[in-house]
Amino acid sequence: MSMRKIRVCPKCGSDKISDAKTSVSGWLVPTTYYCEEKDCGYSGTLYVEIDVDEAEQLKRAMNGDTTEST
Repeated sequence: MSMRKIRVCPKCGSDKISDAKTSVSGWLVPTTYYCEEKDCGYSGTLYVEIDVDEAEQLKRAMNGDTTEST
C-alpha cells in the first residue's frame, strides 16, 4: 500500500493538473489549477488528492466502468 499522494483533475481524473503561479496566488486570491489533458479544459480552485494506487480505479469510475479488477 502506497502512501504517496497525487493531485488529479476533478473533471476527468487525469494527473496532468498544474497550478497557475501569480504574485498573489494563495495570499490574496485562491490558486487556480488547470488540467492539461487535451479534451478536458478544467480550470478551477479545486483538485482531488488520492493515493497513487487508486488513480486507475478513479479513472475507470469516472468513465462509467464499474467493474472491479484485482
